[in-house]
Amino acid sequence: MVAAFTLVAMMLFSVSGFCAFKKAVHGDITMKMDDSTAQVNLEESAVAVKMGQRLAVFRKECAGGRFAVCTKDRVGFAKISRIHDKKYAEVTMDKNVYFEPGYVVENEK
Repeated sequence: MVAAFTLVAMMLFSVSGFCAFKKAVHGDITMKMDDSTAQVNLEESAVAVKMGQRLAVFRKECAGGRFAVCTKDRVGFAKISRIHDKKYAEVTMDKNVYFEPGYVVENEK
């Protein structure tokens, strides 16, 4: 019994350790500057972004009450055009990308 518990505990620690080293940029669009430029709020714990870095832009919709189910649909790509600080950056969308505040940005995949 103790051996089984130890094995499960080791598996959980190894999986959580692997996830901790995964470097990803993640944030959301807080303000639409114009039809092709937006301000993005990046989480402070995220990896430092670089000028010209490409990000995928997603529309996130959630339905349901207490146990909401969310879906993400990629609407296009953007490029970091200005870095304000660790938390905020400005992105320029590719041509014909429609976006609104609340859309999500992540590393390009």
